[in-house]
Amino acid sequence: MTIYFPALRTKRLTVQLRELTIGESLQLAAMPPHKPEAVCTAFLRSAVAEVKGIADPVEWTVGERLLVIAQYMAATLEDGPDFALGDGRYSDYLDGARDIDDVLEEVGEVGGDVWRARHLTGGMAEAIERLDGEVEHVSGRLHWLYGAMAAQLVRVNEEAPAPGDGEGAFDEWLVARMRTLLAFPDSDAELLMGLYLHARERMQHLFRVEFVQDGIVAMPKGGAAADLPPARFPAYSCLSKFARQMGGKPD
Repeated sequence: MTIYFPALRTKRLTVQLRELTIGESLQLAAMPPHKPEAVCTAFLRSAVAEVKGIADPVEWTVGERLLVIAQYMAATLEDGPDFALGDGRYSDYLDGARDIDDVLEEVGEVGGDVWRARHLTGGMAEAIERLDGEVEHVSGRLHWLYGAMAAQLVRVNEEAPAPGDGEGAFDEWLVARMRTLLAFPDSDAELLMGLYLHARERMQHLFRVEFVQDGIVAMPKGGAAADLPPARFPAYSCLSKFARQMGGKPD
């Protein structure tokens, strides 16, 4: 049986997916389940047959990565394109009319510095995931929140690294930036966090991304779906039951 994957088009990407081989599925099933961002990258690199735009999924935003995983799920799950997510459906979370605005978002001035925000990419999310436990006094949701703020906020005229510059170099910079933000005076920290959250809300696209104790979730888009809980789109959901069982991770 051949699975049909329609081409997925966004402002920045045109993606053609293909079905995973059993070998690829077994490799993914063997990856640590507590590293979902790393699994997501490995899945996307295997399942994407062709992409026009930005080639490497680590450079896609977390919203774009969620969308491509959901596209695979929509083509392969038994309940069809608008598949179930708990008590809701896929359409309760996808905001397809709100695509990315690829411009650095002005945040404001705090502590004598003017800050701007950049989009949270898959590479940044992987770095935050890797660094869990590396920064003193922050863990869980707070680690994800401060990690994302550290990765996304850059001073005007600052040459800030990106994950593509080297994982080790970016990890070192990100830990240092998190510690710098945690050393801010309380009043400046509160102001910067408020400005960051406001900018992040303006930058949301495709999904309303939020952080919880163990990573990234998508919030319902509102309206009749507003009372639904957060949803996840784990790459493991794209693996067949056979592959999960053979890989040692049964349902």
